[in-house]
Amino acid sequence: MFLAVGMTMLLVGCVSPTRVNFSCDDSTVDIYIDGEYAGKSQVNYVFPSSKQDVVVTCYDEGKEVYRHTFSKEGRVSNELIELQIQRNLQYSSGGRKAKTN
Repeated sequence: MFLAVGMTMLLVGCVSPTRVNFSCDDSTVDIYIDGEYAGKSQVNYVFPSSKQDVVVTCYDEGKEVYRHTFSKEGRVSNELIELQIQRNLQYSSGGRKAKTN
């Protein structure tokens, strides 16, 4: 019985931390993780054992251009996560209505 408990604790203690790499091809963008500046272009991040999710936010010249919540669950060691910054989006004014027959 004690051997089984000891082996379980050993296995739990040997679980490696979840490491990911957040990457953005726009080198002018500032990357923040949970509200703290993390860097530009590529950021290596280790999920704390107490956290299951992190919010990644990107700013360009002080303007938020990206925000996404990433989960630790299902991530593989040193996984590369591409941050896709959408540029030059055009939104409709909402003034036109589609024709109906």
